[in-house]
Parts: sequence; C-alpha cells; structure tokens
Amino acid sequence: MRPGIDKEEILGMLTDMAHSLEETDINLHESLMEIREKLCLSHSSQLKETGVFLDRMEGKLPQLIKSELQAKSEQSSLKLELSF
Repeated sequence: MRPGIDKEEILGMLTDMAHSLEETDINLHESLMEIREKLCLSHSSQLKETGVFLDRMEGKLPQLIKSELQAKSEQSSLKLELSF
C-alpha cells in the first residue's frame, strides 16, 4: 500500500459533494417556493382586507365631510346672527 489518497478517491469524494450540494440546492429552492407562495397568499389577503377597509372609509368620508360642513355653516350662521 502506498500512503496518501488516490486520484479516484478524490474524484469520488468530489462527486459525492457535488451531488450533496445539488440535492441541497433543490431542497432549498423548493422550500423557498413554498415560503413565497405562503407570503403571497398572506399579502393578498391583507391587501383585500385593506381594500375593504378603505372602501368603507371612503363611504363614510362624504358623510363626515357633510356633517363637518353643516357644523361649520351652523357656527358661521350663529356668528352672523350674533353679529346682527
């Protein structure tokens, strides 16, 4: 027996390492795809909820603006009445 590692042993180890890296890369890619899908679904549902909330707020805004305008006009009319 001669000391050291044979060329074939080194090639075998490198080949095994390359296969392990390829398998790890595939697993990582699949895992990231699952995470992306979950995040997209989560963001999509949050956007829908925000859209519904904004639609409700926009529906209430004209009412709030009208009530504020009425309150201001009442205050100004009171001022006018008091000034006469």
